[in-house]
This record gives sequence, structure tokens and C-alpha cells, in this order.
Amino acid sequence: MFKKIALASALAASAAFATWDFYPVLEAGKGSAEAGLYYDWYHDWSQAGLKVGARYSIIQNLEVSLQGWGFQFWSETDCNGCENGGDGLRDLTIGGRYQIDPMVALFLDLNLPIGGDEVTSDEIALYMGGQFSMQVPEAPGLKFGTEAGLFWGFEHDNNERGLEIHLAGEVGYTIPDAGITPFVGLQLKYRMTESTWEEVDENGKKHEKGANDDGDKQVILWLGADFFIIPNQLDIKAKLFVRSGDHSNMGGDASGLYVGAEFFF
Repeated sequence: MFKKIALASALAASAAFATWDFYPVLEAGKGSAEAGLYYDWYHDWSQAGLKVGARYSIIQNLEVSLQGWGFQFWSETDCNGCENGGDGLRDLTIGGRYQIDPMVALFLDLNLPIGGDEVTSDEIALYMGGQFSMQVPEAPGLKFGTEAGLFWGFEHDNNERGLEIHLAGEVGYTIPDAGITPFVGLQLKYRMTESTWEEVDENGKKHEKGANDDGDKQVILWLGADFFIIPNQLDIKAKLFVRSGDHSNMGGDASGLYVGAEFFF
């Protein structure tokens, strides 16, 4: 039972839970909205859906966002006699970032398990940390962003995920006069404490069990590009994800594709 819950939670997290991006917040009074399609697969399992989100800087240096919501079309194994499903509304993440310096920002994201029964992680979770980013003066068009954060999932249904630390970075280069920005990114997730759950014995006593997953990790590599088809207003982006993880409860080894569009206002 715990493994089933952990797997659903991990898949939801790997698909949805992240800060908006690694770069400075928008100027006060400006925002953007994004919608995109995702497709993940591993052997004979796959999932696909639509993600939507929006962000807005309500005052200078403070940006709020709604992320990861949308609709999942399916999440199922392709085999005879398998029970298919996995469709429904996705969970929602409410995020905030505060730019304390032109190169440094703090962030706090809250995951709300409002999705459908076959999609939701059932887990309220916090993701908090800091970011560092900059343009490289010696190489016009080159930029990079980094992030370090702590992921804390609250207890639910007598299950509690272990604390995780996430480290990530991305490098992009805008090709002069072309408006195309290829980029590459890497994220490491590391579980610092053991996930636990409670079982009730035949005498009605509760016993805490451990998943022995402290020290587990997942590495995610992504390659992509974005292109402004309307300068500074409409950005088209595509990403390919390659994942490698210890066990399914860290997100597993599923590869993924994402294609979306972001409109700035």
C-alpha cells in the first residue's frame, strides 16, 4: 500500500512540483501565462496531459504563481488485462519568489492535493529554498540559473515521505539575431530521512514501519529550446527529460517530453 501511494506521489511530484524557472522575477505589474502538453514513458507505462499556470509580480521583486494545474489524459500500463485509468484534474502548486538581489531570489511553493482521485498525490507539501542566476558579461546571450531547495511532504493517510534536498541548474544561450535559446539543465534529488508509515496489528496497536529509502536519489537531465515567435510576448518552448532514480518512490526512470507556450503581459 505504501509503495502504491509513494509511486503516485513521486510521479505527481516529478511531473509538477518545481519553481517557475531559475531566473529573476518579472518587473512589477508584469506577468505571464503558460500552457503545455506533457508525455512521460517507461517501458510499457506512459502518462500524458495538459499543464497550465500563471505568474504575476504584484510589487517590485515579489512574484506569485499558480503552477502544475491542468488535466491528465491517462497514466496506465499497456498490457492485456491491465486496469487502465489515471485521468483527471491535476494537483495545484501555489508559489512565491522574492528577489532580494539582482542575482539572488528566495522561493516558497505549496502543493495542494486538489486533483482527481486517480491523479492526486494526496500530499500537502512545501518546497523552499534559494536561487542564484546571472547573465555572463564576457559571453553576450549566455545565462545560467541555479537552485537549492528542501522538499517537505506532510503526513497523509498514515504515510510520511522523507525530507529531500533538491539541487538544480540550467544554462541557456540565445543565438544572436535568431531569437532561439537552446538550454540544458540538471537536477539532483536526495532523500535525507526515511519515509515511514503506520500499520495496525491484530491487537489494534499501531507500529511505525520504515521504507529504508533514506539515501535514495534521482537525477533528471533536460535538453530544450525556446523561441519568441512574437518578440518579448509569445515564447514557444520544448523540453526532453531523461530521469534516473532509485526505486519508484523517487520518481523512477521515466523519460518525458514537454511542449508549451508562454504569453507575457
